[in-house]
Amino acid sequence: MSENLAQMVREGTPQEAVFSEQDLDIPDQPQEVAAQEEDRASTIEIASLADWFDRNVENFPNIKKPNVSLQGVDASKQLIVTLLIGTSEDGQEERKLMVFDSADQTPVLNIPAMDMQIYNNGFRIIYDLGLGIFVKSYGIRTGLVSVFCHDVDDMLIPFSVVRSKKKDTEIEIQSADVDITRQHLSNQLDFEALQLRYKQSAKAEGLTTNLDAVSWLLERQSDISDVNHHLQIDNVIIDTLR
Repeated sequence: MSENLAQMVREGTPQEAVFSEQDLDIPDQPQEVAAQEEDRASTIEIASLADWFDRNVENFPNIKKPNVSLQGVDASKQLIVTLLIGTSEDGQEERKLMVFDSADQTPVLNIPAMDMQIYNNGFRIIYDLGLGIFVKSYGIRTGLVSVFCHDVDDMLIPFSVVRSKKKDTEIEIQSADVDITRQHLSNQLDFEALQLRYKQSAKAEGLTTNLDAVSWLLERQSDISDVNHHLQIDNVIIDTLR
């Protein structure tokens, strides 16, 4: 089950930013202390899914953590949740039981999140860093893949990918010029190159600009429930806008 990203950006509850405009001001303090603060503002700490989830689950109306205790099950290692999959004819929620094994070793970004989607082969968490920067963070078998995005007209446009392993403790915050992203969106689309990057685009019609292609790709992505396919589309968008 996928949320509409544009609607989520418009209606999502604002989260505490990792860095603010005040962080960008030149601090009136010793240079060594200022450098330490800059380092803190340029990274995001990684935590375990088990520790992070309880602090954020209330932000996700599609996910609930049942109050159950199972004999022989270590709740700090096996995270049990229920995922909303639909509504019955009588208006009752229909939910699916999901279990995250080794949740104490599964990495996530240790900041408040605005959305979480769970798939059969992983999960996706979206964070609002403020200043028009979002992160789509994908949990996969080998670790975490964080895709940094610009918010351009309520679309999350990927511009950088950071891969981290389970042993990593933090990632660096990525930045890019949003005006350059907007400029590339307005450029003429190289449709042949798009087909080479993403074969499914061969049957797409009416794609003349990069914006047309990106809008089509994001719309297609909103109906996808496979983490690897999500990552493929994000990388196609990044390559298209280079």
